[in-house]
Amino acid sequence: MRHKTSSGIKPPTGINVSENSVEPESIETPEYLHHEINEWRSEHDAWLEDIDLWQREYKLAAVMLYKMERALPSQNIALEKHAEGIRQHKKRVSAYEKGLKNLICSSNQDAVKHKDLLKEHRLQEEQHLNERRLHKSFRETHLATIAELIRATNFLESKD
Repeated sequence: MRHKTSSGIKPPTGINVSENSVEPESIETPEYLHHEINEWRSEHDAWLEDIDLWQREYKLAAVMLYKMERALPSQNIALEKHAEGIRQHKKRVSAYEKGLKNLICSSNQDAVKHKDLLKEHRLQEEQHLNERRLHKSFRETHLATIAELIRATNFLESKD
């Protein structure tokens, strides 16, 4: 009975080979020994091709890590700028709110002052929406980036 080996190469006629074991009498023939060496050689070549690919991919990963290291400081600067924008918006909203409270508490409901406060309200509303969009973008980027880094780190650590 002829069986295919894991490489798909059939041993010479009359040699009984299974996937996991070889009959003791079959390894005695020079033909089978030669066949087995060819199978090893084929596997070695495939393994070396795998390793070559992996080494190129590790070099690419090193470039990607370098780019990430270079991007982190600018990302941190962008986050600090975003935080400062929020702080400034909070201050401006607080100042606006004081003016609004004064108008509410005032017996003199000045139409010009009311119009100015309404204009300021629209400006603060626009700024708030911009900060919200920016914050949402930072959140999505941050969560995705950190999740990928954790996943990759855990995967690599599990291989140690």
